[in-house]
Amino acid sequence: MRRILLFGFIVCSLMSCAVPQGNNATPTTAASTDTAVVGDGSTPTVAEATPIVTTTITETPAATLQPMPSGGEILFLQQTNLVAYSVANATIRPILAGVSDFAVSPDGKQIVAVKHNDFDSLWLIDRATTTSTQLTDDQRTFATIAWLPDSSGFVYASSATKATPATTWLTWATFCRDASVAMRILANPQEQKIGDGCDPAVSPDGKRIAYVTRPSRSDASSTDSGFTAGNKLHLVNLQGANGWDPVTADGKDTGDPKAGLVIYRPLWSTDSKSIMYHVFMGMRVEVDINLLMSVDAHDGTQTLLNSFAGWARYTSISPKGDTYALSTQDVGDARGLSGWDVWDAALFDFAGKRDISLPEGTFSATGTAVGENQARAQAHAWQPDGQALAVVLPPLWSPGIPPSEEYGHADEAGELWLWPRAGTPSKKLTDHVDSQSPITWIP
Repeated sequence: MRRILLFGFIVCSLMSCAVPQGNNATPTTAASTDTAVVGDGSTPTVAEATPIVTTTITETPAATLQPMPSGGEILFLQQTNLVAYSVANATIRPILAGVSDFAVSPDGKQIVAVKHNDFDSLWLIDRATTTSTQLTDDQRTFATIAWLPDSSGFVYASSATKATPATTWLTWATFCRDASVAMRILANPQEQKIGDGCDPAVSPDGKRIAYVTRPSRSDASSTDSGFTAGNKLHLVNLQGANGWDPVTADGKDTGDPKAGLVIYRPLWSTDSKSIMYHVFMGMRVEVDINLLMSVDAHDGTQTLLNSFAGWARYTSISPKGDTYALSTQDVGDARGLSGWDVWDAALFDFAGKRDISLPEGTFSATGTAVGENQARAQAHAWQPDGQALAVVLPPLWSPGIPPSEEYGHADEAGELWLWPRAGTPSKKLTDHVDSQSPITWIP
């Protein structure tokens, strides 16, 4: 059942049918090999891995590396170690230690990972052998890695500011107001600046990059005296030229669903014709309200898709382009809850119409709910054929847990479950998935 924002409160509900628990086999392990910074002439080193419950990363000669299993893998973080779960064999192999974020190339052969120490560094990993090469060693924070469709390079945002993950409006603003978007081509890994801003996304046809510009002014509703409001959705070609701003967040409290304090996290449609984006409207009756919008990438026509509380953490479109998944986190939950209890995930088709109630009135939105909300669900990833998703749920999860009760287990590692497209999570795949870990499902 989808969550609807009402004038003074949010109504949420959760399914109550029982589901069987799936395989939780003991994983196997393999080696992870690190390489020194490109061009620095130093001797390659092997990074130390943090011991974990189900996977141990050990020094092993490259010739004995476990081959990449067939049948697809789901990548996630396990005590900050990047690991791959084989869907066919229910085994886990380690890839790289000390990772905070990652993105897999469209051809599935390469991975860009962010390793975090005092500051971040970017690493390029061969998925099959897990051989890794350090790309950066300067003092920056990195976020939102997006590959080019032909896997020839990637774009990302970086900032010299030490920033925490963007879980709220203000943590996002702290990073984005000093951030820039850049691109690296694998054949020539010199950084090419695209523009000032954050949250880059590359169109599937490989012709344009969308990102949001830096916040341009302070806002009276913020406890942060820095720039936190007023930015634009900006489109450019791969050279960073021929820019166009189809959407502007003017920061005015007008009640117009096209307005808002900031725009963030754009996402291209599978046909490259439109862009989904999130709009933070601000607090309304003790609820941080956001809108999910879409804009035509050619004529600028805007469409209202959804509304939600808190902050959008993960939004993705199905491989066929007919459905999207939205995972949100409401750190400022009005009930005083925290941890897993302030997460929620839902699926929506792009077809159909429905009404959305907001403090400013009732608005017509495009799209209809698919199945029921999954309370406490965090990151998700589409199965390559689009028939199901992998989703991260709390430890000891079951569908009978009342959504209104405090579940606890804050910050504890969760479980990976199979979520049928129009049903309830039906099979547990594995556990010990880091809370707030991103996940990716690749062939």
